[in-house]
Amino acid sequence: MIKQAQYNLSLTRNELKQLAQMKDWTGKQWENKSKDEFIISIKTKIRRQLEDVQKTCCYCGLKLRGTSKGDIDHIAAKARFRHPEFTFTLKNLALACGWSNTSEKKGTKETIAKKNKVYSKCEFLLVHPYFDNPVDHYEWTDSDIEILIQVKNNSSKASFSIKMFGLDTTEMSELRAAQVSYEKKKLEQTLSVNDEDLVKRTMEYKQP
Repeated sequence: MIKQAQYNLSLTRNELKQLAQMKDWTGKQWENKSKDEFIISIKTKIRRQLEDVQKTCCYCGLKLRGTSKGDIDHIAAKARFRHPEFTFTLKNLALACGWSNTSEKKGTKETIAKKNKVYSKCEFLLVHPYFDNPVDHYEWTDSDIEILIQVKNNSSKASFSIKMFGLDTTEMSELRAAQVSYEKKKLEQTLSVNDEDLVKRTMEYKQP
């Protein structure tokens, strides 16, 4: 149900050089209140690349549809009191839905257990969208109305992610089942008006 996020981000050598020259990062550069054209162009490029391959939320696995194409989330929070130096680290960026990316869920909470100045060498608390394969951390039990999530092999990352994103709530379990049912009926070309309405209400429910 939750798949490892596909990584496809790339910037030119000149773009990376220009970003490096803009440090020290505070995290506020991403918000770009000064409307810097270079930052606008970089964020636009990153979003376009992510939307090309990431069709589901990197944390909960629910589809990103229509006008709800997801937010670019910083896996390690960019806030000044967290990890602003990773603001434009490409493997720290992935698409997340409004449900997972609210302050009540992930927000600016800590996701790094042991930090390293090299991002890929950090030890993460959560199931990392790029570095971890969800099949190694989660197990599923499904029925017609619910798809339940469980921790696999006592994974501490799975426990952390399930708690942080509310992956074991009744709402999430029912949303997963609704999505699977929708996909099956779509393949069978038997989607009814009621099914379409269910999908619409499902996606509206995800909005923050």
